[in-house]
This record gives sequence, C-alpha cells and structure tokens, in this order.
Amino acid sequence: MHDGIVEVHYTIEVEETENCGSATIGIDKGYTEVFVDSEGEHHGEGLGQILSKHSDQLNKKYQARNQLRAIANQKPHKNKNIITNNLGRKKLHRQVRKVHSQIKDTIYQATHKLMAKAKLIAVEDLTAPITGSKLGKNINRRLSAWTKGVIATALDSISRRRGSSVILVNSAYTSQMDSRYGVLLGKRRGDSFYCFDGVVLQADENAARNVLARLYDSEIDRWTPVQQVKSILLERTERQRLGLLNQDSSCHS
Repeated sequence: MHDGIVEVHYTIEVEETENCGSATIGIDKGYTEVFVDSEGEHHGEGLGQILSKHSDQLNKKYQARNQLRAIANQKPHKNKNIITNNLGRKKLHRQVRKVHSQIKDTIYQATHKLMAKAKLIAVEDLTAPITGSKLGKNINRRLSAWTKGVIATALDSISRRRGSSVILVNSAYTSQMDSRYGVLLGKRRGDSFYCFDGVVLQADENAARNVLARLYDSEIDRWTPVQQVKSILLERTERQRLGLLNQDSSCHS
C-alpha cells in the first residue's frame, strides 16, 4: 500500500518469441540518451532531460527541507508543526515514483527499439558509473545506480522475450580509443572524440564501435584486468605508430 492506494503485484508467464532484428552491434550507454549503437543510431533520446530536471527539483527540495529542519531544531515550539506540515514524505515519494515511471518507460521503449534491430548486442558491464551528467554528487549516485539497474533489467528481460543475445564485454578504455584503428590515441571531451590526426568523432558512437570490437578481441576478454588491457592497447598503439611512420618515410623516399 502506498499513500492509501492498494497495489497488487503478481507474476505472469512471458512468452518468448523470435521477433528481434538480425544485426550485430555494440552499444554504449549514454546520459543524453539510453543507448548509442555502433552504427550511429541513438535510442531513448530525452533521458538526460528527465534526469537533470528531476535532480534539480530534488536538490531544491532537499535544500528547503534542510533549512526548515534547522529552524525546527532552533525553535522547539515550532518543531512539531514544521515536521507535521512541511517535512512529510508522502508527496515527495509520489513525485519520485512518477519520475521513475517516466525513466523506466523511456528505457524500455529504447530497449525494444534496440532489440528490433539486433540479434547480437555487445555491451559493457553496467556496473560502471554513468558519466557526462552535472548532477549533484549524492543525487547523481542514487539516480545513476537506479537507472543502471533498470537498463540492465530491461536488456536481460527484453532480449529473452525477443530472442536477442546480450554479451557483456570488457569496458576498459573503450571511451579513450580511436575506433578506426583500435589505438589508445585521442581525447574525449563531452560528446566529441578528438583523434590524433584532427578527425573528430561522436564520442558515444566511437565508444560503441570499440565495445563491438571487444566482442572479437582474442587478447582482451571480459575478465582481463584493467592494467593488462592498458598494456595490450599501448603495445598495439606503438605498432600502429611505427607503421604510420614507416609508411610516411616510404612515401618520401
């Protein structure tokens, strides 16, 4: 029961079907949208707006509540009245549930769209934090953790229902690599990835292509330690750099 409303929860048998797409893609979870795939398509746009608006509202509300709590502590004769009329949680909980419902709906619609496109989906481990947001630390942590849990559940349940396969891959340095060459060169700034040769890529699309490449990487599996991943990538980067230098010298000879 929530706020005087009785909610009945029960389980149902979900029929598994084969109505997924045929593509093999990698995906990067974003903040502005739910997913960006390795073919450059964005799924669930508008997620960031919902999260930002909700976090701003919560920040203001908690600041106001803290001020009222301080007044209540300083003025014992007003304490009971303030707690009764201004520091209740029923309205706050209703607002949070409403926003959670919006977020969940956005995520599930995006995931269905993704499964309609793909048969095999490579995705990073969703225990990593969502980056790119400017939310307050505490609120960002709570929203991020809850949102990631919904995304993980959506990927698992909808893929089983629609017949897609979701493969978790090692996410180390996927946002810091140039997906064109698989090297650890370039720099990500916001939504852009600046390559060593001046080319600018969309950062989430670049990361999604790196996630897809991990699916076929014989040296880096899901459990390869981060430092080992870095060593492998630095070695590949040096080989590529020497190859480019040799190519330049042969052109000038």
